[in-house]
Amino acid sequence: MSSKIQNKKMWGGRFDSNMAQSMVDLSFSLHFDAELIEEDIQGSIAHCKGLVESKILSPSELNTIQNALKAILKDYQSGVSLWNSSDEDIHMAVERVLTERIGDLGKKIHTGRSRNDQVATDFKLYMRNRSYEILKALNALKSTLLDLAKNHRSKLMPGYTHVQQAQPIYFSHYLLAFFFVLDRDTHRFFNFLDLHHELPLGSGAMAGSAFPYQRDLVAKELGFKAPSHNSIDAISHRDMALEFSSSIAIVGSTLSRYAEDFVNWSTTEFGFLTLHDAFSSGSSMMPQKKNPDSMELIRGKAGRLLGNYTSLFTAVKGAPLSYSRDLQEDKEPVFDSVKTILVLLNVMNEALSSATWNFETMHQKMLPALLATDLADLLVESGLPFRDAHHIVGHLVGEAAKQRVEFTELPDSVWEEAGIQNAKAIKNTLSFEFSVEKRNIQGGTGSKSIEQQIKKAESILEIEARRV
Repeated sequence: MSSKIQNKKMWGGRFDSNMAQSMVDLSFSLHFDAELIEEDIQGSIAHCKGLVESKILSPSELNTIQNALKAILKDYQSGVSLWNSSDEDIHMAVERVLTERIGDLGKKIHTGRSRNDQVATDFKLYMRNRSYEILKALNALKSTLLDLAKNHRSKLMPGYTHVQQAQPIYFSHYLLAFFFVLDRDTHRFFNFLDLHHELPLGSGAMAGSAFPYQRDLVAKELGFKAPSHNSIDAISHRDMALEFSSSIAIVGSTLSRYAEDFVNWSTTEFGFLTLHDAFSSGSSMMPQKKNPDSMELIRGKAGRLLGNYTSLFTAVKGAPLSYSRDLQEDKEPVFDSVKTILVLLNVMNEALSSATWNFETMHQKMLPALLATDLADLLVESGLPFRDAHHIVGHLVGEAAKQRVEFTELPDSVWEEAGIQNAKAIKNTLSFEFSVEKRNIQGGTGSKSIEQQIKKAESILEIEARRV
């Protein structure tokens, strides 16, 4: 069978013919898994240190290999052309270049390992390394949200349920809600790092290495807590990738929900938010338009992150133990999700920190109906059962709607007919400031609660900064 691939494969001793070009097109992965080059070289150096302890390599051989591998990485990062058409994946490509540069010594680095445990280790290192990058981006956004909340802690706005005005809240309360959900997202990555701390290297193809390989040494060298307990488990399962991509997709969903609010807030109908020109775009036809494209793209990209997770889940759910080539499909969805979420976090951070918040408009848009719950609460405090109070206030709101006025504008006599005594005094009590300050319960929107939330957020950032 003819093929454009003429070079002998490192695994080709069993085969009489070259791989068909169509199979090359299907099988080769260097075009995307070169993303793992840093982790592959990091893993290979640590692996070779284990081989020294096993007396397979000498210290001088380790030094030669280590220097050559570092030179390959430096050349790659400098844009030097290293690969050729016979390179199947990043792991084989690095080994080929290494062997060309240092001779037969380069062929020794694969002693005691398979591509199965090599790939599992590289991929695990990649996800652990990228987790710290995502954590830094999350903390940067959380820091921006906390600064905004502190700077605007006393500004009022209408709070919404069902996209309908519901109750008065402080703007800072809204922003701190964003902070705390992002902090849960943060902890998913900390949990990921704590859970997936075992080294796959030494597991071989599936049964473990036959050499007296120093797995504890290699684990420590690569920042893992311990070697894996079972070789089949170590090279077979991709729950680490599922959890990682799921955590990214959840962050994307968080950002998407807030982006949806910010799209609405930037409309003329709301007018709460003006995005900086750098995070907006215009229309090719309508010269007056300023579109909140940054937020719309964040909202849209969340679907991409969910799609990547779904693609990965579908690829691994039916792959039989221990290793099948299906598992090559685990990387592209993860690579794409990492690049996407880092961009989304940075854009959200920069867009919010440069935005103009229109607090006068927020206050002007606040309807007296926001105080309906407060009136019901006052009636309860006077001795009425809550359901009766709810019914009375609902009646007033309905009557106001018929007259096309606010319920606070109804005559005192109407309130009294509905069963409310001292209507005038109660009306004088009701205000947006009164409403929020009645809610100083822990976690509420009152100013004392806001101060507690801010202190908690400051403490969280201080603690997490030491872990990232």
